[in-house]
Amino acid sequence: MTAFYYITKYITFPGAYVRCFWEQIICRICKVPVEDNRYLRQDELAGHVDHELMPTARAAFALCFVPAFFNAIGALFLAVFPVIFLFVYGTTNALLMALCAVSYWLAVSLFVNSYSLVEDAINMKEKVYKQGNILQKIFYSPAFVFLYIGSYLEAYGITFIAAVIATVAMAVAL
Repeated sequence: MTAFYYITKYITFPGAYVRCFWEQIICRICKVPVEDNRYLRQDELAGHVDHELMPTARAAFALCFVPAFFNAIGALFLAVFPVIFLFVYGTTNALLMALCAVSYWLAVSLFVNSYSLVEDAINMKEKVYKQGNILQKIFYSPAFVFLYIGSYLEAYGITFIAAVIATVAMAVAL
């Protein structure tokens, strides 16, 4: 892990907390013990919950995909507000601009913390290819590639840069 990774985790702590919340919910639903539920710490698990490996392919997929999905949906909803008011309407109201800045920061925070750990993505692949049938392998393969690449990008803090570029691109597209 790089120093940039830790800096982005602490700058985007709301997204890290939301991601950890979803991970902990999935672990409780799947009855997987959580070893350490500190959300922000100074190791590779910053922004993630330390848990046992998921027992089934379905549980491993849920742990990787559900938090990413909810963080991404929340980020899209939060990013629309500043894009509309700042770039479409061009507001000059100070209070509205402050709300847009907070909304933009929360959106980037959720985008940055969308992906699971690389180990969780690898565990998902191993469970699917050992336990799954051919339909599960076909269904989970594109999701695995997306989550695996995103996990490596997050491990080096590159998702922060990607989130900023994505939200600016969304603003330009409007």
